[in-house]
Amino acid sequence: MAALTYAAPTGPYPVGVRDGEVLDTTHPTLRPQDANGRRLMVRVWYPAQTDGRTRRPYLVDDEAQSLRWLTEATGAPEEWVDRLTDVRTHGFADAKPAGRGFPTLVYSHGAVGWVSQNTPLMEHLASHGYVVWSVAHPGEACGVRYPNGDTVRYDDVFNETFLGTVADPHYRDKITGDVATRFEVTPAFLDDHTVGPWSQRWVDDMRAVIDALETGTVAGAAADLAGAGDTARVGVFGMSFGAAAATSTAQQDPRVKAVVNLDGGQFLSDLLDTDIRVPLLHLATDMRVQLETMGFPPVTAIDANEFFFEPLRTAGTRQDVHRLLMTDVTHLELTDLVLIPAHDRAAVLPGGGKAEPQRTIDLVNAFIRAYFDAVLLGIDNRFPQPQMAEFPEVTPIDLAPVRAWALTHTTPPTHPGT
Repeated sequence: MAALTYAAPTGPYPVGVRDGEVLDTTHPTLRPQDANGRRLMVRVWYPAQTDGRTRRPYLVDDEAQSLRWLTEATGAPEEWVDRLTDVRTHGFADAKPAGRGFPTLVYSHGAVGWVSQNTPLMEHLASHGYVVWSVAHPGEACGVRYPNGDTVRYDDVFNETFLGTVADPHYRDKITGDVATRFEVTPAFLDDHTVGPWSQRWVDDMRAVIDALETGTVAGAAADLAGAGDTARVGVFGMSFGAAAATSTAQQDPRVKAVVNLDGGQFLSDLLDTDIRVPLLHLATDMRVQLETMGFPPVTAIDANEFFFEPLRTAGTRQDVHRLLMTDVTHLELTDLVLIPAHDRAAVLPGGGKAEPQRTIDLVNAFIRAYFDAVLLGIDNRFPQPQMAEFPEVTPIDLAPVRAWALTHTTPPTHPGT
C-alpha cells in the first residue's frame, strides 16, 4: 500500500517544528483536572535556518494513541490512523530558527481533533515567513500528548454534548426553517447552551497562548520560539469548533489583527448580528449536501454563520469580511484526512470522496496565506480575486435573503424574538 504524500511547501524557508507547553492559571476552568492550572500543549512550525535535521514523522512515539481515540470518538476507521502514521511531513524537528520578527499565527483544531490535523497548511505558512502555533485543547482534543509523555484522552461529557447538538430537536429548525425561524432558534445553541461554555474556554486557551508568547512563558523545546514572532502582528485561525473559537478570540482580544474561520459555526453570541472587530476570511463547505446525505430534510440555511459577523441588515456587504463557499469538499476533508484515498473517504464521510487531496490542500493554502499576507503584511495582492480565478470551485456566499428579511423589521432584530 503506497504511503500517503503531499507536496512540499512552496516558501523560501525550510520549516522547523517543536513542541512546548503553556500553563494557564488565569482563566476560569471547566474540567476538575484543570483546577490548579490548565496545561496547554502547543506545537509550533516556524521559518528555519537550515533543513539539515531529520524530517519529523507525522506521528511519533505514542501520538498514534491520540488518533486512535479519534476513531473511538467519531467512528472513523482505525486503519486511517495507520495510514497517517506513515506520512512523511516536510517539517524538520528542532531546526534552528531563521530569525525573529515574523508575524505570529495561533491555530485551534476541531472538536475531538488533534494538534497537527492541518500539517500541510502549517508548513506552508511557516515556509512563507509565519510563526504558527497550534493549541491542543485537553479534554476536547481526541487526545493530547505533552512533551514529557503525559497523555490526556477526550472527555466523554464534551463529546456527548457536541454530538448531541445535531440531535437537538431545535437543530432541524435551525437549518431547515425559514429565515425568521432559523434566527429565532439560534440562541438555543449559544453561550450557556450546548457546547457554548467549551467554546469560551477555547477562546481563553488561545488568549492564554498569546499571553505566554508576550511574556516568554512557553515551556519546553518551543520556549525560544516565543521570541521569534512579532506579537504586534497576530492572526488567529481554526477549523470547525476551533474556527468558532478563533473568530470569537478575534472579537474579544484587541491584540488580534486578522482571523480565518475554516468551516466553523459560532457557539457564542458575541458576533450575533454584530460587526466583527477585524477583517475576516470565512471558508465554508456545502452544509446542504452533507446534511441531506445524512438524511436531513432539505436544508434552507445559507451558511452556518448566516447571522454572524455583521449586522443583519447589511449582512454580506462588508468588503473586509470574505464569506466563501467551497464545493465538492466536505467538512472533515479540510483536515489531513483528505489524504486518505477517495474511495475510503466516500464510504465513511457523508458526501465525501470527491475532493482531490493536493488540490484541496493547495486551495486552503492559497486562500489563507494570501489573506494573512494582505491583512498582516499589508501586501496589495488583490485578495481574493487571484485565488478565486485559480480555484473556480470557490464562490461567494450570498446573504441577500437575510438582509431582505432583516429589513422587513421595524427595528433591527438585535435579539431573537423582537
